[in-house]
Amino acid sequence: MALPINEKNWQQNYQKSPSFLSLHMGVKAEVLSKVTECHPSERDHRTYCSQTHHIVLEDWEKMTASAGTIFVSIPTLLDPDLAPAGYHIIHVFTPHWWADWQGLSASEYEAKKEVAAWEIIDRLEKIFPGLDAGLDYLEVGTPRTHRRFLGREDGTYGPIPRRKLRGLLKMPFNRTTIEGLYCVGDSTFPGQGLNAVAFSGFACAHRIAVDLGL
Repeated sequence: MALPINEKNWQQNYQKSPSFLSLHMGVKAEVLSKVTECHPSERDHRTYCSQTHHIVLEDWEKMTASAGTIFVSIPTLLDPDLAPAGYHIIHVFTPHWWADWQGLSASEYEAKKEVAAWEIIDRLEKIFPGLDAGLDYLEVGTPRTHRRFLGREDGTYGPIPRRKLRGLLKMPFNRTTIEGLYCVGDSTFPGQGLNAVAFSGFACAHRIAVDLGL
């Protein structure tokens, strides 16, 4: 069966993104200095705390390489109730490719996770001195974890442009050429991420309701 023209165009415009290596950490509160905190008055006025999220990139030439860029989120700075008193949650993720995690025995896989995680923690020590000593809990996810629990091919995070496009509006909307068939998720407008996919679901539900005359 021949692919529809719009599907061919989509495949020419987009490709799979890499997956991620994710670290979910529980750390003692003293690991984070006072300059990292968001004060209640700032939260009450809905001021975004710039120190809640960090991006670590030591070498621009390695920006798209595995572990080249590290993204750090600390949700407990905005909502301390997410963790027990005296602790913070730090979520760290960095792009990793599926191929790097294949052909490993169970023991090799666990060893590779351990090495990869501590390499990232060592790099974060420059921002958060004492992170190693203050680490109370660590859970590591790999592209294999993403594939297993999210059902994504190669653990991919979703589609990314294959070439320079004219903004997100090039993403397809919820309708398809098949009557009664709708698409939803990060392959439709506005793309990747929790907020974007939630909007896609809202938009698709609205589109179906309008088509049904509700």
